[in-house]
Amino acid sequence: MNWPSIIRNFRMSKRLKQAALAADLGVTQAMVSRWENGESDPPERVKRRMAELVQDAFVVAPAPTWMDLVTLNPAIEFVTDSLGMFKAISQGAVDMFGVTREEIEGRQVSQFLGGEFVGAMDNLRDSGMFQNNLAFAQSMGSVEINVASGMKTVLCDFIHWPRISEARTVYCVHSGAVIDEAAYSQRLESRNGERFATRKTF
Repeated sequence: MNWPSIIRNFRMSKRLKQAALAADLGVTQAMVSRWENGESDPPERVKRRMAELVQDAFVVAPAPTWMDLVTLNPAIEFVTDSLGMFKAISQGAVDMFGVTREEIEGRQVSQFLGGEFVGAMDNLRDSGMFQNNLAFAQSMGSVEINVASGMKTVLCDFIHWPRISEARTVYCVHSGAVIDEAAYSQRLESRNGERFATRKTF
């Protein structure tokens, strides 16, 4: 585990000063600083507490609130459950499909998206996304989109991450962009040819 990154990213995402996190962990601010700088490794007790804090950080708002925010997003974003059903879809994705929100939400993703995205969904399930075993995943590839005028194929770059509802149901948020062939080739090269990559939690 990259503990310097985990501790720093958690602290920054929660807007905590090192002293505040140190107080929660029962250590000094200087100790948190050493961990973030990679000068020493946290003890097991702190690692367990950090795992709890990071896990709890996913539950930041009731699902209707963050799902409502997804629907307002002008970019391509949608939420799926473990069965592959659309739970929420952004305005940008609605525009891309060219159909109404009511025609998409509550339906299977496979009715609207094909190509390499189907493999990415399978990889997400197999990697434990819906058991909250992933911090996030990235996928790139050709996506077949069933739009109002017929099928079209585009290249997309997605990031996928878990979101936990108050009922402790794990959903997956998919946020992506349509890219051209030059950008696709460049990004694929920067990722050492990996079209699908995951970052595990603890």
